[in-house]
Amino acid sequence: MQNQVALLEEKIKKLEAELEVANAERLKYKKLFDVSGDALSILDLSTGKFVECNQSAIDMHGVESEDNFLHLSPSQLSPEFQPCGRSSEEMAIEYIQNTFTQGPQLFQWEHSKLDGSTFPCLVSLTALPLDGQNLVLAIGRDISELAKAQQELQTALNDMQHYQSAYLYEKEKFEQFVNLAPIGIAINRMEDGAFEYVNTEFSRFTGYDVAELNNMDYWQLTPQKYEQQEFEQIQSLMNKGRYGPYQKEYIKKSGEVFPVLLSGVKIARDDGKAYTWSVVQDISQQKRIEQQLQDAKTSAEQASKAKSDFLANMSHEIRTPMNAILGGLQLLKTEHLSRDLQIILDNASSSAKSLLTIINDILDYSKIEDNKLDLEQQPFSLIEVVESVKFDVDSIASNKGINFNCIVDDNFADGWVGDIVRVKQILLNLVSNALKFTQQGNVTISLSCKQGASTRLVCIEVKDSGIGMSEQAQKRIFERFVQADNSTTRKFGGTGLGMSITLSLINMMGGNIGITSVENEGTTILVELPLPKATHFKKSEQLTSVAAPILHGQKILIAEDNEINQVIIESMMAATKADLTVVANGKQAVAAVESEDFDLILMDIQMPEMDGVEAQHIIKQSKGYIPVVALTANVMVDDVKLYLQQGFVEHVSKPVDVNKLYAVLSRLLS
Repeated sequence: MQNQVALLEEKIKKLEAELEVANAERLKYKKLFDVSGDALSILDLSTGKFVECNQSAIDMHGVESEDNFLHLSPSQLSPEFQPCGRSSEEMAIEYIQNTFTQGPQLFQWEHSKLDGSTFPCLVSLTALPLDGQNLVLAIGRDISELAKAQQELQTALNDMQHYQSAYLYEKEKFEQFVNLAPIGIAINRMEDGAFEYVNTEFSRFTGYDVAELNNMDYWQLTPQKYEQQEFEQIQSLMNKGRYGPYQKEYIKKSGEVFPVLLSGVKIARDDGKAYTWSVVQDISQQKRIEQQLQDAKTSAEQASKAKSDFLANMSHEIRTPMNAILGGLQLLKTEHLSRDLQIILDNASSSAKSLLTIINDILDYSKIEDNKLDLEQQPFSLIEVVESVKFDVDSIASNKGINFNCIVDDNFADGWVGDIVRVKQILLNLVSNALKFTQQGNVTISLSCKQGASTRLVCIEVKDSGIGMSEQAQKRIFERFVQADNSTTRKFGGTGLGMSITLSLINMMGGNIGITSVENEGTTILVELPLPKATHFKKSEQLTSVAAPILHGQKILIAEDNEINQVIIESMMAATKADLTVVANGKQAVAAVESEDFDLILMDIQMPEMDGVEAQHIIKQSKGYIPVVALTANVMVDDVKLYLQQGFVEHVSKPVDVNKLYAVLSRLLS
């Protein structure tokens, strides 16, 4: 019995020891269970209740205590539906069953707190068959931060894909645009000039395909003569970040050289290297057009010069015999003629002057058309201009029995700055037309002035009682080579250039012209010119009949190659009583001056053997004190200016106006 008791005690001690060990192990695992950072809970499937949980599980679900947690069912810790749309209860049963049939389950689960908020969890389920009980160990980890990071990562990935797609789209669109551009585009490495990219147009005009160019550098396309220029452009690129535009030449694959226009900027890439973005334009067509334009311009200038030379020559050739005609007519006027012969003489003189006017109109029209007519700016008297015009046309008015009057406004203050020759030309054209188209009655010039927008306006009105004009004729009056109608041309004559020239001159002066006309009643033309006021001006010579100056004992040399004109000038000079010497060319004039002194020389310009300009130059060197007057049919403004610049003291045009000649002689010799 004692032995049995001893054995029993020993067994009890052993059991107690094992129980103590088991309790120690249980306490150890309980401690690990409780301190785990993951939410741990044990579910009894037979009751559907939790039988164990740790503090992490209590905190994660927002439960107050362990006791409250153990009274909850799993359905209270999940929303009704999972994010996939399935029922939470249905899915939970499926996962638990799989735990016993397939082993531990690991899955993502949407849990909820007691306040109804949800959060994502990573859940592990493990079957715990213990003492015949069906228990399930659930380990849960709140992965809200991880899910948030994943979401952000996914968003970033989506954005990256979007940006990448957008970049690829924009790149494709840009390349299409660049390749459709009608100019060459190239990207080169700055360190060696190697091509990194070229577009289709660059490939086209160089003759190389893109692959070939991508294995080349721009030095291979550049002729050696541009090397220094290239280094200067590279320096500009380094200093300013850009170069060009500048022109040079490229060498095609075929070896042909062609012109290009380049400009570019410096760009940087992620590889840290510097590149040049260049825009290159093949300007071969432009150069061809420029050359064609230059050739056309040269041809036009040559044609214009040929026309000007022709007109100047024709003017000279016509004026030379006209000098004999008008000079002879002027000399005849000094004779005592019968009334009938005097009428014939006046008609001949008027016809000769009309021919001279036509010549002048053609020359002026040519200069206006070629933009070669320049306006002088000198102080002058407008009243003197009117008196000069009246002197020129008085005989026409008298012969037709027309009353020719001039009215000056009381407030008109004389003295203006402008081109006196062209102002007179405007007035003379208007008055001549008024007299031409008036058979009886009056022609009146009225002078006044008024304040314009920025300057004083000179108002010149020419009124006649002539045939007038229709509205249609008024619209056409300023057209070139046009008169009111064909019947007007047949009846009154004229080239139809006078009013066109008048309008051009008025426009050049910045003025305007207005017409008021009624058929068979008359015409009024008003011209307004914005001329500056002159602070002072000197009166010019009055254009009246001038008596021949008495130059007895004065020696005058006349150089004239035309024998008829020699006779006319000698006849004009006869009344001066001067001693005349006549030679036929410049060479003879120089010889005459070397042999004796003269008080004045009348020098024609165009003469054989030696012209008047060369002769004057030689005479000036030896006897510069002798005044030399240009007596010539060259009347172009540029020619007259040139003669005066070369040392001629005066210019007397052919046909010679005897009054002008006498006035010049009086001023230089009297």
